Amino acid sequence: MRTGRQKCPDTYNVKFHRTRSGSAGFTLIELIIVLVIIGIASGLVGIMIGRGSDGLAMKTVTKEISSVLRYARNHAVSEKRTYCFVINKEEGEIRLYVDKDETENKDGEDNKEKEGLPVISRPLPEDLRISIDDDDADVQFMEFFPHGNSSGGTIKLEKENGAIFFIDVNRITGKIEVFKDED
Repeated sequence: MRTGRQKCPDTYNVKFHRTRSGSAGFTLIELIIVLVIIGIASGLVGIMIGRGSDGLAMKTVTKEISSVLRYARNHAVSEKRTYCFVINKEEGEIRLYVDKDETENKDGEDNKEKEGLPVISRPLPEDLRISIDDDDADVQFMEFFPHGNSSGGTIKLEKENGAIFFIDVNRITGKIEVFKDED
């Protein structure tokens, strides 16, 4: 028996930590392949983000219109006045008007003319088709009354790429609900 320190036998041909000079690192071809893969991956990510921006724009327009409707309902109740939401397809915009109060008549005359004061005016995207209850009229409107109810209806927003959103306004409660067409 041997005592002390034992050495590995040379019969197994074991070599420890021997490297050739110049073999540490990557070759130029390996680096080029990795850069090409990264370029392809980043290009695909850019395409996916670009496709999603149309959906994001559609959601933004839908949320903006629903917030205008909620504003109209809340202010109609709190101010005890009628608000009118108008879609003007000819001019490509939405507007919100409030009925004139009798105390706002500066002439001192009894002017019962139905004029509204403009509150909000927003342009619509050109590629957006919008309608209330599938009506084809150029000017459509929806009213919100002081008791919280409204003339109601469903606003349909449709992009040319096929994305469709609906904003439903309950006639009795005036509550606004947004949903997407899943077809």
